[in-house]
Amino acid sequence: MEAGSRLRKLAVVAGAVVLLMSQGCAVGRYFQCRGEDFAEIMDIGVTVTKTPQIGLYWNSLDLLVLGYSDVDGYFAGWGGGQFGVTRHYNNCYGAIVGHEKVGWGKFNKDDPKTLYMRYSGLLGLASLAGTGDNKTTPDYTPACVHFFPHIGYVGLVWNARWTEMLDFIVGFTTIDLAGDDGHRFGKWPGQRRVRE
Repeated sequence: MEAGSRLRKLAVVAGAVVLLMSQGCAVGRYFQCRGEDFAEIMDIGVTVTKTPQIGLYWNSLDLLVLGYSDVDGYFAGWGGGQFGVTRHYNNCYGAIVGHEKVGWGKFNKDDPKTLYMRYSGLLGLASLAGTGDNKTTPDYTPACVHFFPHIGYVGLVWNARWTEMLDFIVGFTTIDLAGDDGHRFGKWPGQRRVRE
């Protein structure tokens, strides 16, 4: 009886290893992907700019979108999939519907391929299936995005990235819900990958 129990446990472990390997992820890569998914579940920290800027943008799960933010400076905290201090940019505006552009680390604010860009509010929710041109990605859809308040030289960021949270949990089964394992930006199923 005891030998049969050990054999079943060994079969489960062997099956899990085979499943991981069959997904194209070595065990080390598997845990790296889980760590990256965890780092992307939220952004929380402080923005600092060299010149006075304003950020009064509030988006609660794409149901309440209101405000304007145009901040180009630095971020200290947990954000953009990393911990520490990094370059940061956000340009968000809207009332009920809106548009968000967010840059972390290495980006060019004039190059959409280096930014997280999406529609917010009702238009953002309507585009959950993807647009085919990567204007909306699962990285911030749906999300609670708050660049509020940044007045003058210092501000706050507190974003909850709901799809990334689900991607982190489901990722333990080797399913990449957000389509971001091994890529900087996520993609919806069926959406062309046109930015990296």
